[in-house]
Amino acid sequence: MMSTIDTIQYKNTVTKNILSLCLDYYKSRKEYETESMAKTDIGVVLPELIQLCKDQFGKNIEYRSGNFYSHSQPYLPHTDYKTYQDNILNVVIPLEYTESLPSLVIFDQQWNLDSVTWSMHHKVQYFAVNVGVKGSPYEYPVTGLTNAPIDRIFYKEYLSHFPSQNLFGLSGTAYPFEPGSIIFFDNRKIHCTSSFTGTKTGVSLRFKINN
Repeated sequence: MMSTIDTIQYKNTVTKNILSLCLDYYKSRKEYETESMAKTDIGVVLPELIQLCKDQFGKNIEYRSGNFYSHSQPYLPHTDYKTYQDNILNVVIPLEYTESLPSLVIFDQQWNLDSVTWSMHHKVQYFAVNVGVKGSPYEYPVTGLTNAPIDRIFYKEYLSHFPSQNLFGLSGTAYPFEPGSIIFFDNRKIHCTSSFTGTKTGVSLRFKINN
């Protein structure tokens, strides 16, 4: 199994021209794949985004899948890795937010099997790509669990929209969802959205890393 990819956020990297191209294309769409997340394909801007990712990441990467998304409700803890795609690299490109600055919370803990979304205190939900599962990460064979409550200060600042007991065993870092930045991280890392108000719009791209 490939070693874990370090998370890195490059700021002031995505040009205003690329941001505008992405937003213009996204907002021109009349229909979206889902209502709650308003996802759609990457479309005509895909070649530019792939080249941007290759230039910044500096390794031989191969595009596997991707989508635009926009939502006002924070994503639950989940992963996006698919063994059949070997899409180990996830790239998030923030495009815009309307009110409070959101963050992408990437936990230190890792799920090495195919992607799941932990429904925690909610009823198990259906997702088109990820498999919705019952309960919380600490109830599964997740790698790197701390066996301790989540840090109180970190929880209050970023994750108070979830019951703290559902985040037992997790630790992590919050990366601000700032337009102009680009975030590379391991697709097997559990991640979710911080608490925020308004709507956030971005791009998620998944790549295989070639030797």
